[in-house]
Amino acid sequence: MLHPAVKEAGILPEDGEEIAVQVAYTPKSHCFGCGPAHPDGLHLESKRIEHGLEARVSLPAKYCAFPGILNGGILSTLLDCHGNWTAAIALMDRSCLPKPPLTLTASMLVSYKEPSPPDTELIVRSHVVAVRENQNPGLGKAAVEVDVAVLLPQADGSEKLLVQGTACWT
Repeated sequence: MLHPAVKEAGILPEDGEEIAVQVAYTPKSHCFGCGPAHPDGLHLESKRIEHGLEARVSLPAKYCAFPGILNGGILSTLLDCHGNWTAAIALMDRSCLPKPPLTLTASMLVSYKEPSPPDTELIVRSHVVAVRENQNPGLGKAAVEVDVAVLLPQADGSEKLLVQGTACWT
C-alpha cells in the first residue's frame, strides 16, 4: 500500500502515470547517480514496486571500463542511489512522513556476476530486507537493509543477474 501523501507529492499525477521518486521529492538534486538536475549524471529514475523500487536505465559506452563492459564503479553508483531511495521511502512510509528522510549509506557489499553491457536497457530492482530500530531511543533513526540488483532482460522474458548488492542505510 502506498503512503497517503503519494498523490500530494506528485508521484501519481492526474494522468495516472507514476513518476520517479527522485523527480517527485528532489527535482533540483545534483547527485551524479540519481539527481534530476545533474547535467551529466546517470539520471536514475526509481519507481515504486511492492516492498521496493524499480528503474530502467541504459548507460552509454562512455561509462565503460573496457570495450563493451560498463565500469563497476558506475554500476555500484546505481545500486547505492537506488538502494538509498528504497530505504528512505521505506522509512517515510513506515512513519507516515510527508517526504523521505535523509538516509546515508552505512555499508554496502557488491558482487559482480556478469559483465554489464552499455547502450542496453538494464533493470535496477530493490527490496527492503529488514528495518531495525535503533536500540538507543532518541539517538537516531532505524537502519534499513536493502537488497538491490542490476538485471539484463532476456528475449524469453527472464532476467539475467549482472550485479547484486546488499546494503544498510541509516
